Order: sequence, then structure tokens, then C-alpha cells
Amino acid sequence: MKTNLKHQLLLSLLFACSALSGRFQAFAEDHEHHHHETSLATPDPATVSTDSVFNITDSWTAADGKTFQLGQLGGKPTVVAMVYTSCQYVCPLTVQNIKRIERALPAAQAGKVNFALFSFDPQRDTPAKLAEFAKLHAITSPSWVLAQGSESAVRKLAVTLGIKYKKVQSGDYEHDATISILDSKGVVRFQSNAMNKDIHDATEALKALLH
Repeated sequence: MKTNLKHQLLLSLLFACSALSGRFQAFAEDHEHHHHETSLATPDPATVSTDSVFNITDSWTAADGKTFQLGQLGGKPTVVAMVYTSCQYVCPLTVQNIKRIERALPAAQAGKVNFALFSFDPQRDTPAKLAEFAKLHAITSPSWVLAQGSESAVRKLAVTLGIKYKKVQSGDYEHDATISILDSKGVVRFQSNAMNKDIHDATEALKALLH
């Protein structure tokens, strides 16, 4: 009698563990799918403004502490991405792909392009933190600028570029991963998924703006 009771208890315990395991796996898959959707979204041309980004007149602070307005990037094509330095995967990969685009340009053209990273995270990405991030990613060229702005400035830039983002409870950000190429007047001429390892189309779009 005692042996049968032990068997029944053991079977009940195994059934409960199996059910919990299934629920956890379903939650994890759902969470992963949600993260994938928010972080790796394909740029939607319909959400991108045809207005010049340079119409945004907010001040930004670069990693060297100097302030500037977006219009000061005018006169050259600009490769733009929005990132935050605490990001562990998407943003570092975005930076590496922009550097690949830079390296794909002929040496004579590389200096005729701006490369700009704008932070989603105005609280944590101080100029010192941006400088540390630049050093970590071996960004030394004067063609690059890393900048922080107010929450309002970040929101205006993201809307103009058609980039969705939101701050989550941990303080991190869920965001589209997008590389945008602006012409010399600040209008978006090309966008690609920043996770796309194929940089050919982005490089060709940039070269076309240099002719």
C-alpha cells in the first residue's frame, strides 16, 4: 500500500515538473520572439519623413564635450545610427557594420562622409561614456561623431528617421536596428537593417551620393 502511494506521488511530481517546463519554454520562446521583433525590425520607408533631419534644431553634445546642431553635418553624406552604449549585442554589431561600410569606400572618398552615432540614453551616455565607447570600438577618425541629446531631441530624431524605441524597466532600450544614409542636405536616401551583414547596397547608395 505504501509502495503504491509513493509511486503515485512520484508520478504526480514528474507530471508537474513536465508541465512547468513546457510553460517556461513557451514563455522563453515568446520573449525571444518579441525581442527579435523589436530589435531587428526591417526599416519601413513609409514611416520615414522626407523632411531634412537638419530641420531639427536641438543641440547635441559630442564625446569631446562640444555642442553642435545636426545642420552642422551638412555638406557631406552622413551615415547615421541610433544606439546606446550599454547595449550588449545589437548596437556593437551596428557599429561594426558601419565601420565595414567605411572600409568599403575608396580612401579618397572615406573622408568625404560623416559617420554619426546618436544615443537613445541621455541619462547614462554622458560624453565621457561616449568617449569610452568610441575607444572600445577603435573609433578614432575625425569623420565620426558620437553624441547625446535631450529626451526630446532623441524623440524628434527617431521620428524623422522612422525608428521605434522604448525604454524598458531595466533601463535598457528596445529599438529598431537601422542604418540610415542621409544626403548632404540631411534627407534620408537609404536605410538598411543594421544586422544585415551584406553591406553592398548601403555602400553603393553612399557612393552614389558622392558622385
